[in-house]
Amino acid sequence: MTQVWNEEGNLVPVTVIDVNTCTVVGKRTPEKDQYSAVTLGFGELRETSLNKPQLGFFKKANVPLRRHLKEFRVSAEDAAGYNVGDAIKADLFTKGQLVDVTGITKGRGFQGVMKRWKFKGSQTATRGTHEYRRHPGAIGQRKTPGRVYPNKKLPGHYGVEQVTTQNLTVVDVDVEKGLLLVKGAVPGHNDGIIVVRPSIKVALREKHKAARAK
Repeated sequence: MTQVWNEEGNLVPVTVIDVNTCTVVGKRTPEKDQYSAVTLGFGELRETSLNKPQLGFFKKANVPLRRHLKEFRVSAEDAAGYNVGDAIKADLFTKGQLVDVTGITKGRGFQGVMKRWKFKGSQTATRGTHEYRRHPGAIGQRKTPGRVYPNKKLPGHYGVEQVTTQNLTVVDVDVEKGLLLVKGAVPGHNDGIIVVRPSIKVALREKHKAARAK
């Protein structure tokens, strides 16, 4: 993360996203695969890091080796606009556009209910309370059913989950350097792999407007 000045003179916190090595490495067509999609690859690596089937996939497609692969379902019309080997540049997005960013959150290990689920604690820190201030409190029922219900919020592993942050604004697009500046924070740690998509809520809003116009 860093910060930039906008046209109004305000300091805006942004996350810098690198898209330099994003390449189309494969396509799915309705005629051959019964659906339409494009496969994107990201991140450079050496041949020794791949096994023979993986290496054969890239050599058959005649595309650079990529560390991460991700398939995106698109319409047949959109897929026709991309060819295997094309580079996906930052100009795919525009300044001021709203996007959804998906990533894996940071791992925080084993945590209690106050940090994991934002509990306020079972008792107050008053005279007579001994070492019970950060406990979850009672978790059981009476004799019937005499068990703890599934999905009860309890201490456990916190983080390392797929999370999508919606409606983040694209502050700037640097095509030459292959950088995308998004306002605010995104899920995950530094150098983490994320997926940036156009905002689904904006698309649904436009779809509803078009339906009302008819």
